[in-house]
Amino acid sequence: MKTGTMFTEEDVNTVFNNFLSTYLRIFNSSFPLQTVYITHNNKPWITAGIKTSCQHKRELYLISRDSDNSKLKAHYKSYCLILSKVIKAAKQLYYNSKISKSNNKIKTTWDIIKIETCKNHTNKGTQLINIDGNLITNQQSIANYFNNYFLTVADRINSNIKNDKISLSHDNPIHCLYKNSKLPCSNMKIKYTTPKEIEKNY
Repeated sequence: MKTGTMFTEEDVNTVFNNFLSTYLRIFNSSFPLQTVYITHNNKPWITAGIKTSCQHKRELYLISRDSDNSKLKAHYKSYCLILSKVIKAAKQLYYNSKISKSNNKIKTTWDIIKIETCKNHTNKGTQLINIDGNLITNQQSIANYFNNYFLTVADRINSNIKNDKISLSHDNPIHCLYKNSKLPCSNMKIKYTTPKEIEKNY
């Protein structure tokens, strides 16, 4: 609806609904809905002191990034190296304490290995998919879309092959594959055999 014709109606409810509809349409097109994933830091070895040091490291980075002072840059690199060693030592100390206090040290050790190798995370599957500009969250609709996509892969490939201008040169590998795929497969004849003959040959 054009802005000029928005207030031509005599009914105030109609005018308001027209205005609200136009406003929401512009707002939603200008600010589309986006999915934001918030990750929480659940690392117990990150102490308050380490958090303060990380914040100071960030401040040093911002200062040294725009500076040509070689001493400042060297100080930042040295600070990063020391902080990395402190975090590594804190993590090792935490894991050693956890294993020593555990009643099942082998299981606790393997749990730590899974955490460090990121093998304890479960795949929750696809939660959201954009289909032709529409965000689909229904799991059945997502499954049907993927199923239809993979079922039509072969048809799309065959259609592309027919539409492409394939060179007639015998050196063209695509032409060779396309030509051989049209030929019928040769028959395979297998003779009867016995278990003794197989054992004799092997």
